[in-house]
Amino acid sequence: MKQYYGILFAVIYAMSFRILVEFGILEFNSIGYLIAVPVIMGYLPFLLDPRVFANSCLKAVLFPLISSFLFLYLAFKARLEDLGCLIILLPPYLLVSILISLAFRYFIRLKMESDYNKVTKNSLFIIIIPIIIGNIEKYVEKKESAFQVLQTVNINVPSEVVWNNLSSVPELTNYIDNSVYSYLGFPNPVRSEYNAKTNTRLGYFDNGVVLNEKIIELDKFKKMSFAINVEKSKLDCSQTFKHVLKNKNLVFSSITYKLEKINASKTKLTLVCDYKIRTNVPLYGEFWSKNIISDFESKLLNALKKNIEFKEK
Repeated sequence: MKQYYGILFAVIYAMSFRILVEFGILEFNSIGYLIAVPVIMGYLPFLLDPRVFANSCLKAVLFPLISSFLFLYLAFKARLEDLGCLIILLPPYLLVSILISLAFRYFIRLKMESDYNKVTKNSLFIIIIPIIIGNIEKYVEKKESAFQVLQTVNINVPSEVVWNNLSSVPELTNYIDNSVYSYLGFPNPVRSEYNAKTNTRLGYFDNGVVLNEKIIELDKFKKMSFAINVEKSKLDCSQTFKHVLKNKNLVFSSITYKLEKINASKTKLTLVCDYKIRTNVPLYGEFWSKNIISDFESKLLNALKKNIEFKEK
């Protein structure tokens, strides 16, 4: 029976480190949290009864799998994570913890029966490795990479009409085509409001997030660029936005609409997002940022196209 306590210990261990993230002792976007913690989760069940796992490949896979799902579920129910965060965390936690579990099983099977206790007792110190790595990471400059994502749509109205719908984007809720990312918890755009006197643009999302923006470049009927003021934006209702924007793991340099007149009644509209990623796990950050931003741009442009064309009929 004690073998099943390994699942409980692994979940408690992961939740403890998630709380450390909340207090800034460990960073969300770090090797310590994204890699080291699931490594230990894959190892912890072996401390209680290594023979069980040495004799069962199925348990070596199922225990870290169950532990990871339970941890992420509890973090979600405790409002420490939202669905977007869970989707980002799920692959490394599942993959790393299962691979480590299988690696330890292989290692233990190579040991003599008399060495089982030595394997577990002499390796207890590794449970503090995420804290050690996390503190080292704080003194290491994060790798910063610049990226650009753009999407284009052709709208069957004159460029002047398109232009008039960009600073204050009309209500898009009824025109949004939900994507896979929508069902995974990433928010859809709703509308935006622009105050010319203060040069303030508020972009509303369906999860309650409100981005505070300002126009930083304007070439009438051709180009309009925005910059996000993170400090004045409302992000508290989304753990994903807080992790990404408030902690400056992702910094938007500019968001730009470009218009190209195709003919008197047709306009090519391009949405360009220039941004930087600061992370110790660059490939993973690049993958998620490009896919999520590209999906968002596509939904926004297509919804805007349908809205404008419908009103101009």
